[in-house]
Order: sequence, then structure tokens, then C-alpha cells
Amino acid sequence: MAAERDSCVGAKSLRRFVFVDLDDTLFQTRRKCPKEPNLQPAAFLADGSAHSFMTARQRSLWALLGGQATLIPTTARNQGAFERIDLPFTSWRILDYGGIILDADGVPEPEWIARTAAGAQGCIDSLRELLDQAEALIARERLAIRVRIIEDFGLPLYLVAKYRDGQEADLDRLQRELITPWVEAGAQRLHRNENNLAVIPAHLGKEFAVRYLIEHLRGEWGDIFTIGVGDSLIDAPFMAECDYAIIPNGTQLSASTLATFSPAP
Repeated sequence: MAAERDSCVGAKSLRRFVFVDLDDTLFQTRRKCPKEPNLQPAAFLADGSAHSFMTARQRSLWALLGGQATLIPTTARNQGAFERIDLPFTSWRILDYGGIILDADGVPEPEWIARTAAGAQGCIDSLRELLDQAEALIARERLAIRVRIIEDFGLPLYLVAKYRDGQEADLDRLQRELITPWVEAGAQRLHRNENNLAVIPAHLGKEFAVRYLIEHLRGEWGDIFTIGVGDSLIDAPFMAECDYAIIPNGTQLSASTLATFSPAP
């Protein structure tokens, strides 16, 4: 039995890759942080001020995973927002809900960006119409909401809306009166996690990009081992593409999965 254990432990390890969401997984805004000392700034606003922070547990997760595997950020952030993150990612990165895949040098993967460009061409008119209707409702009802189309590498990708000044009810109203009916009538997805609401065209999805990149990595390395890490319901499909999944406690995805098994107090 001991010989079998030694043989197993000594076997050649597979190349390891971790596809990891960023916001609310590796770091979060100060408002969402627990009350603990020594929070580490991890993401910054365009003016250079610290916006998001890592807790001691998140730093431990980074050290654990980063010391054993190649970490691949898998995020909704576009290139500009990603570049304001102070974490040493050195390999591939997946941005814009899977719309953009960059190599280690920051160059878009050519086949993937061509696919995204074709999808963007087919949905831009719909996104612009939704933006116009949202801006009209916001102005008419004086809602405290900022809404815009996120672009990257010259491509219009998805629409995002966020409430301002703590006016969550305003975003609830926009979602109820305009966004939800719009999404239900077309081939799009709605992602809502607290103050962030996104309308994502059907051709975008972190899971599509992760699946594509896993196949690419298998072509380069042969058999590989993968882990998916994420906090939101929108992350679950890309995590399901991986061999294992890690879900931070106290998050949207945890509440819909693991927390359902917690015993009543």
C-alpha cells in the first residue's frame, strides 16, 4: 500500500491552469470588505486612487493557487480596467465576459477576436437602441443611474448600468420596466449582482472563451488540469468547463449552491 502511495505521489503532474474571476472573488470594494486590518489595495480608479482591496484570506488563496498553477483572469473588465489591477498575471487573460482573449504579451488571439467582431456586428444596433431607451427613461424619471456600452479593441460588446448615490431602487426600476422585458424578448443575457447590471449578447460568455482556451492549451501541453474560481451566477458556466470549482463563501453563487445545505440556526 505504501509503495502504491509513493508511486501515485511521484507520478508526473499535469500542467495546472486556474481560470479566476476578479471582482468579488480576488478582491472587492472597501464597502464589501470585512472589518480587518491590513487590507491590500488591488485595483485602482483611473485617477490612481485605490478602489478594491484583498483580504488576508484572498491573499492566501492567491498565494496557494499562484504558487502551484498558471492563473488566467476571467473577467468582465475591459483592457483599460484590467490594466488598473495590481496583480502579476503573466499568461493568458480573458476579458469582457469572454469577448476578448489576450496572450501573455497583451495581443488579442486572432481567431477569437474575429469571432467576437462578427458577433458584435450583428448586435450593435440592438445595443444602441437599448441604450437610447435606457437613457430616455433615466432622464424622464430622474433616475440615479449611469448606463453605457462597454467597448474594447474598437468593438462594442455589452451594456452596463450602475446606480449612483446608493439609489438601488432606481436600478431595480430600470431592470423591471425596461431591461428584463428587453432581454426576455431577444437572444441576450441579464447579469445583476448588487449595483452592477449587464446586458450580454448571446455570442458573449466567459464559458465560450474558457472552453476555447482549454482546447488551445491542450493542443500545446497535452492533457491539463483546470480549476474555475468565481463568485457570481454568471461565472458558474465557465467554472463548469473546468475539472474543479472553487466558490468564495458569502457570495451570490455560494448563496445559490452551498448555502442551501447549511443547517438552520
